[in-house]
Amino acid sequence: MNKLQTLIQGELLRLRRYNLFAAAIFVSAIWVGILHFLNVENVTSIVPQLIFLDVTTMATLLVGVTFIYEREEASIRTILVSPISKNQYLLGKIISNIIPSIMSLTIMYIYSKLFKTIEINFFLLLGAVVLVSFFHSLIGILLTYFTKDFTGLVMAIMGLFLIFLLPVILVEFNIITSEIFGKLIYILPTKSALMLIMGTTGNIEGWEIILSLVYLILSSIVLYYLVLRKFDLYALRESGE
Repeated sequence: MNKLQTLIQGELLRLRRYNLFAAAIFVSAIWVGILHFLNVENVTSIVPQLIFLDVTTMATLLVGVTFIYEREEASIRTILVSPISKNQYLLGKIISNIIPSIMSLTIMYIYSKLFKTIEINFFLLLGAVVLVSFFHSLIGILLTYFTKDFTGLVMAIMGLFLIFLLPVILVEFNIITSEIFGKLIYILPTKSALMLIMGTTGNIEGWEIILSLVYLILSSIVLYYLVLRKFDLYALRESGE
């Protein structure tokens, strides 16, 4: 546990040194700006939508960027000879990567409580954000395994979101109203992420929330297994062996 705590503290310092905390706060400020200029008093349904966009994009991108910076520093050799396990190393990165998502949620929630009207249980929303951020952090790590640089990572994330995120957004904002299309997107993990976050508003059916929760938990387990299994190959490649 002490090793994991030390790794998390180190990762948080790394996020600050790379100005990734500042980037996360800047994005949060954009969301707050949107809330401020919207002529809507009750933002109960809007805040979860913004949180969904923030968590799915930032969690995937930030963890990937930390891997890219670490790769440029050639620090993987040090990690390989350190007295830490792969699980500790990966969990340290993932847990520290969840914190910017929690910060963004907190900033938006506090603003909404002070200046707007919001009727959401903060702790339920927090639990949903942690799970969704955990899942998308794993996606970000996997993408990093197969990309060579920051540009490649961004292109991979854009391609992934065109497939997994855009259809969900189009249906959520009623741009696409096809009933068949609306049912098909339930196979996408991003749809489950949205349902879990929107479920905190009380406007989502109970079966949808349970299904989304089970889907994301099982998917996270599978992804973590893949991330763990592919780590050795990634580490050997990056260390030049």
